[in-house]
Order: sequence, then C-alpha cells, then structure tokens
Amino acid sequence: MTRFDPSVLAPDPEDRGQILGWLESGLAAVNPERLTAAALTDAPGLESATVVIAIGKAAPAMARGAASVIEVTDGVCVSDHIEPTCDALVYIVGDHPVPGAASLRAADAVLETVSRTPPSIPIVALISGGGSSLCEKPRQGVPFEFLADVTRRLIAAGADIEDINLVRAHLSAIKGGGVSRAAGRPIATYVISDVAGADPGVVASGPTVPRVPDPQSAMSIMHRASIEIPAAVERTMSFEQLSTDPPRVELLADGADAARGVADAVTGSATVRKDWLEGEVATCLDGFLEEAGPGVTIGVGETVHEVTGGGRGGRNTHAALLAAERLAGTDLVFVAFATDGVDGVSGSAGAIVDGTTIGRGGDPGPALDVFDSASYLSSCSDLLLCPPTGTNVSDIWILWRREPGST
Repeated sequence: MTRFDPSVLAPDPEDRGQILGWLESGLAAVNPERLTAAALTDAPGLESATVVIAIGKAAPAMARGAASVIEVTDGVCVSDHIEPTCDALVYIVGDHPVPGAASLRAADAVLETVSRTPPSIPIVALISGGGSSLCEKPRQGVPFEFLADVTRRLIAAGADIEDINLVRAHLSAIKGGGVSRAAGRPIATYVISDVAGADPGVVASGPTVPRVPDPQSAMSIMHRASIEIPAAVERTMSFEQLSTDPPRVELLADGADAARGVADAVTGSATVRKDWLEGEVATCLDGFLEEAGPGVTIGVGETVHEVTGGGRGGRNTHAALLAAERLAGTDLVFVAFATDGVDGVSGSAGAIVDGTTIGRGGDPGPALDVFDSASYLSSCSDLLLCPPTGTNVSDIWILWRREPGST
C-alpha cells in the first residue's frame, strides 16, 4: 500500500507503480521512529526519567521511538504537522518555511523547559530538518519581524541551506547551541539530517550544538541578498554569546541512506551518485542527466532556485519540468522527490516526468517563467501527491534509462 495519490500512475501505471515502490523503500530506510528507538536502547545515562526536546519534521516519530525504550516524563515536540507522538510532551506546530508566531511559542516552550530541568535529570534532543523555521526566537536586539524577513528573502534569493543556517545562528537565541546555553549543559543529540555530508550539528541550525561565530560571513551573505542590516542588529551579531561544551551528537540517517534504500528496491542496475546535488537547479540537473549511467541513477541533495513570479512550484517540480523539456521524445523517466512530502509552494512532494510529458502538456516556457511548474505538471497527472512523510532527508532525484531487463 502506497502513501502516494494514485493519479500520478495514469500516464504509465506499471512503471510508475515500480517507482512509487522505490520511493517507499527509500523512506523506510530512514524511518525515524525505528532509528531513534534503536539508538536510545541501552544508551548511557538514560536509565531514569528523561526530558525530550524534539524539533523538526521528523520530531513526532523520533519522540515515539524514544518513548518506546526510555521513560519520557517531560519535554516539547515541535513539528510542521499533526501526528501521534509521546503523551508526555507538549506538542506545538510551528511555522514553515518562514518563522512566525507559532515558531516563537515553540522556542519559548523549549527554552523554558530546559532551563527549569534540574541537572540530575537527563535531557535528550531529537533534531531533524525543518527545525530552523519551526522553532525560533531572535537574540535580544533583533526584531522578530527582521529575522523572519531575512529568512524569507534568503530563500527567495536562492541562498543555500548552509548559508541560511549560518545567518540564523547569528540572529537567533535558539540556533548555534542556544538550547544548550539555556540548559547550562551539553545535551545528548540525535539527528535525522537533511544536509547529507555535512556536520550533523548544522541540522536545524544546531539548537544544541555550539558553533564558532563568524559574523562577517553571515553579514556578507545578507548583503549579497541586498538585505540592509540595522546597526543594532549588527552589534548583536558581532557580540559572541557564552557557549557550553560540545554535546555528543549521533547521526541516525541522512539522504544517502534513503538513496541506498531506493537502490536496494530496484531489481536491475542501480547506482547511487556520490556527489551531493547542490547549486542552481538547472545547472545541477544538466550535470545529473549527463553523468547518469545505465539503468537507474539516484542522487540526493538540495538545489536552489531564485523565484521569479508568483506561481505554484518548488525546487523539485521546477527541476522535473526542466527535465521534461530535456527528455521530450525519449524513453527516459525522471523523478524529483522531497522526502518530507513538501516541495516549496507546489502543494506536492515533487513529480515524475518522462518523454511524453511535454507532448501531453504543451509549451512549458510560460510555466517556468513564473515558477508555476506544479500547475503544469498537475494538468499532466505528473505530480507526486502525498501527506507529510514524517521525515526529512533532503531531496531524491532518479533518472531511469528504461531497457529490457533493467527492472
């Protein structure tokens, strides 16, 4: 049984059915509940009552996994959707992708909880992608509206996630170890990462992981996006906060694990691309298509695109429509999938396109010009529609060179 809306099967039920099975296998490989339970079973220092702070798109499932093997008596769970979790936790749905009032409430709840927890009671942090926006509080001297506007403008300008997180760490009371500072101690941290290949401490901008301040680089990123920095904010960014000792951080899974899960489900030839998908979406796509070998090629990463126009799209639907142009008339299939089930403002998780997409949908130029790829792909029955998946390990791209015996 698949979580995906069956409408995407219409153009090619048999082959697309296989693809949905591959994606399900990829998600199963990074199941947060199972991975968290395994990591916390017999973990040292957690033999008694424990406070859990879970932040991110995988937070509910990670919290369930924790509660299945340790005694969770207090804490906070912050995510972007409603999902069953541990009853002992306060559940808050934050704002995403730009922090808002709910994100501020979440941050206040997290900071209050850890600050009142006695040193004798262990605290565990369960961190996953998306947490940067979902749980946020500015540093003193930084207006919340400014912080939210900076996030919005950096996303629209196509800044990559590591640059955005660096800026957040200098504006936020939560990021860059802010939760550990409030607790007054290191906090053991378990991570489901959406930034494959990077230090897991940068996920969700590292709420429990202190980082070396670099205000000049953070301000340079803002200047490149034409963001004017008020003098009071610049002073705050330049003032180094007190830090705690670094915590123990354990990476439970990232996009590479999901990609291997996809590959394991393919009957024929399947190759996982070693390099992280990054940079401008069209350039990255061209390199991915050029380097793809026979059979099924799988890539994982997160591209960027400067949004022009007010259409309905995301980086994956945009990549898929660009791919449809390039694959027109061929027997190739391209898949772009956001593993959290949420691709920008597309209202979808991505798309499956093939050599017939442009023939079915017509000229894609107008849709690409105004970032309206999802509307175009919806008319072709090419959109991947599903509820939030409860995890987040960046994006998966697949190119399938269909040949006899390849599946």
